[in-house]
Amino acid sequence: MTKIRLLVALILLAPYCFGQKQPTQLPTLTTLRNHYNPDATFQKMLPTKGKLVLVFYDPGCGHCQELGQDIAKNITKFQQAALFFISMNDKEYVDGYINMYAKGLKNRKNVSFWKEESVEFIEKFSPENYPATYIYDAATKKLVKSFQGESKVSTIIPFL
Repeated sequence: MTKIRLLVALILLAPYCFGQKQPTQLPTLTTLRNHYNPDATFQKMLPTKGKLVLVFYDPGCGHCQELGQDIAKNITKFQQAALFFISMNDKEYVDGYINMYAKGLKNRKNVSFWKEESVEFIEKFSPENYPATYIYDAATKKLVKSFQGESKVSTIIPFL
């Protein structure tokens, strides 16, 4: 009986010990707040066509800065995607990130910046490194591809 309990405990705890997978279906996110449109909710901003690109980043992270800069330089390649930049930082840090590294993302209809006000995103996505990028199909909300840590636009574009 003790062996069975131990086996059950190991099965239940394995995802926490060995890392969790990214959700294959886009989960509902209720604690994200749009930095520039406080009335917007994440769920209502999701389009039904194209791709959804969620970038979990830290404005002070070098790899995140490079990715933002690279996306801004290649923004025309993201026309069929909605980009959601999500961080745990306050608006002034996000403003600095945009102004220093990603000016080309300003005022784009398909780009929005969100603040994670709890740990909901971390709990549901289990990001391993900054930036953590998740691409979902907008129609089905199914995961297409995820990238953990340093990534280049050239590796992301084929999945759009």
